Amino acid sequence: MSSSQVFAAWHARMTQPDGPDGLRVATGEAVEVLSTVDSTAVCALIEQAHALARQGYYVLGGLSYEAAPVFDTSLPVCASIDFPLLEFHAFQPNQVELWPTSKLKALDPTHTFSPWQDSQNFADFANSYAEVRKAIEAGEFYQINLTTRLKARNSHQDAWALFQHLYLQQPAPQSVFLRGSVFNAISLSPESFFNWDGQELQTAPMKGTRRPNADSFDVLSDSEKDRAENVMIVDLLRNDMAKVCEPRSVQVRSLFDVMHLPTVDQMTSSICGQTKAGTTLTDVFTALFPCGSVTGAPKSQAMLRIAQWEQAPRKFYCGALGVLSPGGVAHFNVPIRTVIEQDELLEYGVGSGITWYSDLVDEKKEWWQKTIFLRNATCDFQVLETLRLEHGKWLNLDEHLHRMAKTANHFSYLFDHDYARQVLHIKSTSNPTGLHRARCLLNAHGELNVELQPLELDQGPVEIRLADSHFDANPDFVLYKTTHRPEYDSFQQQANGAFDVLLFNAQGAITETCRCNVVLKISGELLTPEICESTCTYLLPGVFRDQLLRENTIRQTKLNVQDLQRAEQVWLINSLRGWVPVSAVLDKQGKKLFFDTKQ
Repeated sequence: MSSSQVFAAWHARMTQPDGPDGLRVATGEAVEVLSTVDSTAVCALIEQAHALARQGYYVLGGLSYEAAPVFDTSLPVCASIDFPLLEFHAFQPNQVELWPTSKLKALDPTHTFSPWQDSQNFADFANSYAEVRKAIEAGEFYQINLTTRLKARNSHQDAWALFQHLYLQQPAPQSVFLRGSVFNAISLSPESFFNWDGQELQTAPMKGTRRPNADSFDVLSDSEKDRAENVMIVDLLRNDMAKVCEPRSVQVRSLFDVMHLPTVDQMTSSICGQTKAGTTLTDVFTALFPCGSVTGAPKSQAMLRIAQWEQAPRKFYCGALGVLSPGGVAHFNVPIRTVIEQDELLEYGVGSGITWYSDLVDEKKEWWQKTIFLRNATCDFQVLETLRLEHGKWLNLDEHLHRMAKTANHFSYLFDHDYARQVLHIKSTSNPTGLHRARCLLNAHGELNVELQPLELDQGPVEIRLADSHFDANPDFVLYKTTHRPEYDSFQQQANGAFDVLLFNAQGAITETCRCNVVLKISGELLTPEICESTCTYLLPGVFRDQLLRENTIRQTKLNVQDLQRAEQVWLINSLRGWVPVSAVLDKQGKKLFFDTKQ
């Protein structure tokens, strides 16, 4: 391991509030690592970490959300997790230096990322939201912070390189990086959990989110819903702080401040108090952890429901990450906007506080707004449908909208059927003549954009090529049509002047081409490749293909590459072009695997 490798970093003002901007960066391995999955060891290790800081070390790390029952058994969490409940790394002061932002490097623009996918679909979210409404109506709690996880495959980039890349997109004031024992933590958090110098305790709960626009400050600061939500959490934090602070010392310094970030505006408030003599860092965590802004109120009942309704542990997300400065000053963030890398998988938690006055669609929009900087910096995609507009009439419109809705639900994107019809109606009435190809693009927030181009149809037969190798892609981006098509685009480059490229899987089963479904005529019967999970045979269930299957015009079955040699005819089919006859299928040496002798 290189001694110059970065093992930890944090926003410089977390340890020097009045100092320069930039990052404090720790290079080389930690001189001591404290880590445990044992709940009975957590408190002792917190005090050991604090003691190391008082001895002159920088100590970076934190606690997982699932450590909450260590401090209060009435705060339930997921039963167990394969992740440290606590981990701290201690560094000598001479290992730490200030890096100005100008020293940081973004990843190369050509770097490829895997797409982020929600671990729940939209129907799952809607069901959970309905349960929240019932619980609020029954008086269980008046606010709950419900969350989900976005996941992506690690594209083999170093965690420190990814942290720099994301930090340059959103240089959040509570940012923390830690190269851990079994994980890497990449936190771009804007929210301060607490700052404690041994006497004064400060917290800054964050509640209220809006997408920036020209009037965003007024919209957020004047929002009754966001202000009410913020006050609820301020009251909760005041009560938590009172457990370790001198009587009547807890004060709200400011309410409803608005923090402007590149992709969202956030409402925050500031609270301070004087801690009682003899208070320890463990006492502070016992009083405050986890932060009320990521649980709900009352905290215990909200956390009970979170444990029941959420499908995955939170780990560091919604726990605490921060730094203990030499001398012992503690500064921790609430790890929102945080990526956890573990076992070659990247995980990003996102959620929001839900009250009786919340709206299902608005809450989901807020979730996606909180991921904009992440998706913009890595990999974003849109739901895609390609339609044919003929003399002002949409071909197979209902079927395309149904498929778009199904895809949106799968990826937990917002989709409004009536809104989509309205957008398409406006586009069709403004183009009453001619033949057009329409690309309908739906983003995560439910915004639909229609790109229209003239369509020229050549009814003559086309020549296609067989792929040079088998097609092995993520089924989610084969069975569902989106703009994320890197594998398709790569195979299309093999066309070498042909109309399209015929794909097959690792078992030699034909699937589809890069743009069309396939039909083979064998022994007088029209056959199309089947979708079969057990054999990993995946293809796009085309709108025209589904129509022909319903009409019993074609039948789906397993078709191998060898079946091309006994085919009487071959067609490419899709809703845009209909039936496209194939004159020949060539392999990479130019050998004709199929040749239509009738043409």
